Amino acid sequence: MEQKNGLFGQRIWRIVDQTRTHPSFHALYSFAMDDTLCTSVRLKRSPAVMRAWVHHHNVVMGNVDYKLQGIEQGISYLKEHGYVPVVRNSGGAAVVLDEGVLNLSLILPTEDTFSDINAGYRAMVKFIELMLAPFGVQVETGEVIGSYCPGDFDVAIGGRKFGGLAQRRRRGAVAVQAFLLADGSGSERAELVRGFYEMAAREGDTYPSVHPETVASLSELIGVPISCSDLLERAVDVIKARSERTEFTQLFQEEAEEFASNTASMETRNPHLQL
Repeated sequence: MEQKNGLFGQRIWRIVDQTRTHPSFHALYSFAMDDTLCTSVRLKRSPAVMRAWVHHHNVVMGNVDYKLQGIEQGISYLKEHGYVPVVRNSGGAAVVLDEGVLNLSLILPTEDTFSDINAGYRAMVKFIELMLAPFGVQVETGEVIGSYCPGDFDVAIGGRKFGGLAQRRRRGAVAVQAFLLADGSGSERAELVRGFYEMAAREGDTYPSVHPETVASLSELIGVPISCSDLLERAVDVIKARSERTEFTQLFQEEAEEFASNTASMETRNPHLQL
């Protein structure tokens, strides 16, 4: 699945770098972007895509979070702390996205290998391992109890979570998404999420019990400064070394209409945002 026929069976890769965005580029635009790229991959308008993105002080919530009985108080808490709350269209619970968090999406056709729902997750874990190989660390997978947005495909070093995975499956393509804490304090981000749940949750609600000490950035875990730019460079190197050709683009002109439609759908899911 890795090198013989290209990285994860894809000989040609398209790289979309959206790591230098304006603060007004909210996370809802990123989810609309991934849906747009899924359509292009399904229709063979685009090869497989690796998209990298960074947001400024967003907290992305899952559908379960948005159904908490005190969600209005939780949203107010996030806004008071300077964060924009966004409800995503993929699975998972609340995560903090800021200038120290690199987000990666691998957008792949769901043919053969990737028809298996967990194949995309396994590919992203392998991709992260390849990115971090020069540091000589062992990446652990499995739910990190006490972390925010816990899941079976948390990624950790020494038992402390530095990233998590989600996926958005559409007919013919899948977007596997990862958030990776490059630098800054993992525990401070977790403390923000814990505060959100304390404000939003009521008796009978289901939500993660967050313990801030379970989360750390790669800079904290490895002991050397690591930026989002550093991680992106390593991601690009992995793709270049294992593909026949790489293309650096933004949206194609023919993708603009689809993106506008997907953005409108995301805005409908986020009536609390004033855009």
